[in-house]
Amino acid sequence: MKVKVCGIRSAEDIQTALDTDADAIGFFVGQVHKSPDFILPSTAGRLAAGLPPFITPVLVTHLNNVSDIIDIIGKSSISTIQLHGNLSVDQVKELNDHLPPGGKIILAAYLTPGETPDLVEYYPFISAVLLDAFNESPELIETGTHEKYFWNEAAEFVKKCPLPVILAGGLTPANINEAVITVKPYAVDANRGLKEESGGNCCEYRCKAFIKTAKNPQGLPKTEIAVTDDLTTV
Repeated sequence: MKVKVCGIRSAEDIQTALDTDADAIGFFVGQVHKSPDFILPSTAGRLAAGLPPFITPVLVTHLNNVSDIIDIIGKSSISTIQLHGNLSVDQVKELNDHLPPGGKIILAAYLTPGETPDLVEYYPFISAVLLDAFNESPELIETGTHEKYFWNEAAEFVKKCPLPVILAGGLTPANINEAVITVKPYAVDANRGLKEESGGNCCEYRCKAFIKTAKNPQGLPKTEIAVTDDLTTV
């Protein structure tokens, strides 16, 4: 099980994530909605440059203009990008064509009751799907108004998806065990659930509890956990 700690803003946050065994670091770049987690592309690039080997930096953006996305990739020198901007297939294909060698696209999708995202046309141009099983649309990401987790629907999506699926959306140390056991994703991704009460820096206690449980869930044999040899996907 791979774990991405998202919303990283400082070297201190990175150290907390690394000390608690994170596999990937997510930087919010290209602000569209209100959030204290967004940083400049140059800041993301500087922080990513200090990461040790085998730890993957990921640009997380809600931008939906391909030129703007290419610009932040160039300014940060980070070539794995997580898209939340509801881009069309043609836009994702264009972005994929402009990625540097080794670049990867993670496409965010949102679950709704009784409906499974249809991403078949996107699959040739992306490396993974980030499945938000909590927020029903990008507009609700920072509201924290939902208490429903679509984990059973997420599990069905994981079974059918030919690409690695990263589970996200409202994950915390309190629910990660149930989420992993139910969904069996390739990886998990968390932000708010790993922050201090003030909503600022990463909390070492929460990160440690979250990552330890995600990688060793109680009630799920290790052989049932989705794995892959591709360490650069998240």
